[in-house]
Amino acid sequence: MNKLNIGSLIKAEMQRQGMSVAEMAKKLNVQRQTVYDMLKRTNIDVERLKDISDVLHKDFLSVIGSHVPSEVDWCDIIVTDKKIVITRK
Repeated sequence: MNKLNIGSLIKAEMQRQGMSVAEMAKKLNVQRQTVYDMLKRTNIDVERLKDISDVLHKDFLSVIGSHVPSEVDWCDIIVTDKKIVITRK
């Protein structure tokens, strides 16, 4: 299974929308370095991802949910607009 790189997805969406790191930092109320660090990550806090989704008007939680392979049979994964819940079967 290929690992989903959320930082790359966020960076691509920022570029598509023409949003700079400085603008993203201002909208998230964080330092620019925090955004640069975030764009390098392969994982991210769900609450932060929700904030980024709001800023970019793109539902990254659904994007993550669509990358969960259907053959995963050892857990149930539920993606909502507020959180991702993973439970063992």
